Amino acid sequence: MITLPIHIPESVYSEFSSAADQLNGRFSGANPPITPNDLMAFALARHDTADICGQFDLALRLVQGPTEPPFNPVLSEPFGRDFRPVPTPPAHREAA
Repeated sequence: MITLPIHIPESVYSEFSSAADQLNGRFSGANPPITPNDLMAFALARHDTADICGQFDLALRLVQGPTEPPFNPVLSEPFGRDFRPVPTPPAHREAA
């Protein structure tokens, strides 16, 4: 097992802490009790290489903006979207 000291926002830790409290309430016989760190390790352990690359690929493309080439060579600008203005649909008419 590898131990990694990482810094996470308090709000993230708070969510895992609340989840651990709820789970300990549901499974009161858990020995030792479930901790926020246990839940974080469990959440991280379920990802494989493709999941991790896919999540970061999407996140980095979103923050990079449209002027940068995509990280995924399968996708091409403008990612299959048509940027022409979308016409306003006609007002809904009640059936007579």
